[in-house]
Amino acid sequence: MEKNKKQRPKMPVSQRAKQFMPFAAVTGLEKALKAKEEEMAKKTGR
Repeated sequence: MEKNKKQRPKMPVSQRAKQFMPFAAVTGLEKALKAKEEEMAKKTGR
């Protein structure tokens, strides 16, 4: 097979890295989990 001659320009490394950055799909989830973790730790005495 012949390689496609019309290739899009390469994405800069700085932009390419952004696609792998973590993101918060649900805002406030981490805060709520931390609060629940602290609440459970108090109940169990840890």
